Amino acid sequence: MAANVVALSVQTGSGGYAIARQVAERLGFKYYDWEITLEAARLAGVPPTDVVAAERVPGFLERMMRRLGAISTMTIEGSPGFSDPSPAVWNSALQSLTSDDYRQFIERVVEGLAQTGDAVIVGHAGQHILRNTPGALKVFVHGSPTIRKNRYAIEQGVSLDDAEAAIKQSDKDRRGLLKTVYHFDWTDAFYYDLTLNTDHLNDDYAIEAIVGAAKAMP
Repeated sequence: MAANVVALSVQTGSGGYAIARQVAERLGFKYYDWEITLEAARLAGVPPTDVVAAERVPGFLERMMRRLGAISTMTIEGSPGFSDPSPAVWNSALQSLTSDDYRQFIERVVEGLAQTGDAVIVGHAGQHILRNTPGALKVFVHGSPTIRKNRYAIEQGVSLDDAEAAIKQSDKDRRGLLKTVYHFDWTDAFYYDLTLNTDHLNDDYAIEAIVGAAKAMP
């Protein structure tokens, strides 16, 4: 049985996003990244920026308020659904939902895409959410800070110093979220079926490796 969903975790500057898009095209799958954020926002009835903010370590104030019971929560079953939220629902959600609640919506979207199949999912803790999902190929695309910095600077048209700062911040944010919220080290190869270091592998090889693994998955 070939994989029906590929979940990629990508280090910034590794070239993983371009690789993921090509993998989706080769397999005839749909590519999902920002689309997951948009769908989670629709489910929660909040702006996409709130969902984006949820994919970070909860701040001190939020953690304290949650412990004190000052923030109420809304379950997925109580969400307003897929229709456009009214101003009243919008304001209520903004006042009541926490980062944990938003992440539940993200997880629901990721799980739904896996059930539908024919999907390439980038980020959103897919390697953790789909860790026990049959037919899910989990891939980590990574590289050394130096090579990633150089690649990022060229791709984004920024200085090497800015590229280095962006990569460090990205690594820190992802490590912090996945360690604090999901309790695992996102760079640990144990959590993946396939890991690819793009320092010395070109995109074509990486794409072939992922596509081959997806087709050969038992």
